[in-house]
Amino acid sequence: MERAFAVIRAIGRNGQAVPLALIASETGLPKSTVSRLLGTMVGIGAVERVADGRYSMGSELRAMVQPAVGPTDLIGVAAPYLRELVDELGEDVGLAIPAGESLIYIDQVQSPQPVTVQDWTGERFDLHTTAAGYVLLAARSEADRARYLAGPLQQSSPSTEIDPSRLAELVAECADSGYAWTFEAWAPGINGVAAPVRDSSGSVVAAINPFGPAYRFPGSADRAAIGRRVADAADQVSQHLGG
Repeated sequence: MERAFAVIRAIGRNGQAVPLALIASETGLPKSTVSRLLGTMVGIGAVERVADGRYSMGSELRAMVQPAVGPTDLIGVAAPYLRELVDELGEDVGLAIPAGESLIYIDQVQSPQPVTVQDWTGERFDLHTTAAGYVLLAARSEADRARYLAGPLQQSSPSTEIDPSRLAELVAECADSGYAWTFEAWAPGINGVAAPVRDSSGSVVAAINPFGPAYRFPGSADRAAIGRRVADAADQVSQHLGG
């Protein structure tokens, strides 16, 4: 029952039909287990399999949970704002959501640059390794934040900050400014900036996260100005969500 609920929650959180691989990544379950659970739920009308092999809530379940989940398609609402940022910044822009002690990228719009960051859609990352993670940590209660920062925290690159005191300072700065920067925190040669997306209750439900090669992004550009622009795009998405 617990695993089935995790699958349903993964589908409902994304607000649209999602591929099996993303459901497996978000739930942490093996793809074979997710496939079996989905097959059972399709059979009872809880989940529907659409033409391209993705899965969405079935009519029976949708009738029960739609008031709580809402009709908003997070990816669809955010997409034009991600594309605007790609056009303005010339770098890839991802959309990440919280997943327990991690985050998952549910969409990424790639830039036309000849050298770009790989597509991270469906990938899971520790919160303290990305700018999106800093944003999601900043949205937590002080107690939850402190519990996470108490570790253990793993480095994914030599520049990953794992000192709890310093991380607490960086996350606090993010809460004050409305955006966060990280420099080669996830992997050498990749920098990123992120800002929070809020739903109608004011809760942070996602983060918009441009990232690019460190030799080029942000370059000589004004980091604060870029951060404010990303925060503005996130605010516009939040408005569409009622936030």
